[in-house]
Amino acid sequence: MKESLVLEQLETIADNLAIKICGVSMKKAAYNVKGGLCKVRGEYRVIFDKNLHLSEKIDVFVDALQEFDIENLTVDPYVKKIIEREGWKQKNMFSEAEKN
Repeated sequence: MKESLVLEQLETIADNLAIKICGVSMKKAAYNVKGGLCKVRGEYRVIFDKNLHLSEKIDVFVDALQEFDIENLTVDPYVKKIIEREGWKQKNMFSEAEKN
């Protein structure tokens, strides 16, 4: 599955869980931050640097979604495996041919 499709699926899961998605430019930030999950005024948000590569955006979403129960959601088996697999970043489930 292409990274762009995986990211689209992850965004859909976040939406189904009522998690707001915020892509912002973090280039000027003093810290080297890619993004993550936070709670603002009682609402969960995934905030990420919109300039990240697709695989880095996927990392942010996977880390955030691992905090939630997705058992009752309809999720592509491949994407579910990515979310549930610990350390998937080290194994990098994407081959070079599947990127972008």
